[in-house]
Amino acid sequence: MLNKCIYIIIIILLSMDINAQDVEGTIVYNRKTDWISIMSRLPFMTQEEIDRNRLTWGKRSGRGRNYNLYLKGNKSVYTYGENESESGWSWKSEEYVLVRDHKSKKATDAREFLGKKYVIKDEMPKYKWKILNEIKEIEGYLCMKAETKDPIKGQTIHAWFTDGINFFGGPEGFSGLPGMILEIVVNESDVVISATSIDFEQADVKLPIPKKMKGKEIDFAVFDNKVKDFIDQSIEGERNPFWRIRY
Repeated sequence: MLNKCIYIIIIILLSMDINAQDVEGTIVYNRKTDWISIMSRLPFMTQEEIDRNRLTWGKRSGRGRNYNLYLKGNKSVYTYGENESESGWSWKSEEYVLVRDHKSKKATDAREFLGKKYVIKDEMPKYKWKILNEIKEIEGYLCMKAETKDPIKGQTIHAWFTDGINFFGGPEGFSGLPGMILEIVVNESDVVISATSIDFEQADVKLPIPKKMKGKEIDFAVFDNKVKDFIDQSIEGERNPFWRIRY
């Protein structure tokens, strides 16, 4: 019976107008990283090294890091939210602003990679999603589960999305599902990015788009090649690449 209900929901979702965007507000996401789990996937790490790191770091996940997704009309901006370290000091953040125009399908990102700043201007990335037969509630919204792959970083990514929010985007630049993505799970639990606050009662949302983005202008193919080369070189040299780049 549950599978039949989920199948009906999928048909309804896929029949929706994929261009519908009628939301103004802000969603706060918290991003938590399990570094021990990430280390355990590196081919050069021995079980002894993994166990030693687990004893050193334990189950400390910390508060995670907050990000805001601002929505207005057909546009969205994803960037850092308010963050504080465990000691009360503010986070020092590298450049990370993801601007999306969901009508024209254009992306303009300000990112930092290995200390260098880049402006990525390109078509929005397209993801091959597979909708799965699972549902759960996030922040009061019924969500369905979908899966895709990241071939650059070798990751399996699960997204939980809801048709209760008429905007087809999400955190970290993810999009392409018939609803808003409220949670992303990378490689089971290596990284979990989950909505913690949803506010659609703001009078006038200001999209925090920088007046001028500084950095070398490239496209996603060039940026992805830089990421892949760095990961391959780091693993060959038995170094964890994700100490320096986003997992």
